Amino acid sequence: MPTSKLNLTLVDRDNEASTVSVHATALTAGNFAAEDVKADALIAAIEDVTLMVVTKDSRIAVETKFTPTLPTDPYAQRGIKWLVRCGDTSGNPVVFHIPGANLGLAGILSGENMDLASAQGAALVTAIEAYVKSNDGEAVTVTEIVYID
Repeated sequence: MPTSKLNLTLVDRDNEASTVSVHATALTAGNFAAEDVKADALIAAIEDVTLMVVTKDSRIAVETKFTPTLPTDPYAQRGIKWLVRCGDTSGNPVVFHIPGANLGLAGILSGENMDLASAQGAALVTAIEAYVKSNDGEAVTVTEIVYID
């Protein structure tokens, strides 16, 4: 099943880049607007849980570059990240990272896992499950989001 892809580039306070890449529903003239809204929601949810800033958003046929002001928080580092683990209905794993994990958000951590019931955790899970597809084009379910460095 064909898919589209969303690639985000984020930079840390040293202007070092990391990426987030996910597969999504194949884009057509009939679904482009709806899928674009879902991609925007996923990007907003990712921005809510990272200290890094988005410098490039790349979608099929669309690439937008930004000229950001670099983050000043000393913890805005690409090596501090969220590991997102998902699976599709066929059991295929989907794994990606969100660099620059913002561990200072109130109630975001439960041990080393993101509290998926926290405001930002729930918003991120909702956005991921609405937009991200496996490489087979199937819907995914988030199983956990873990802080790693």
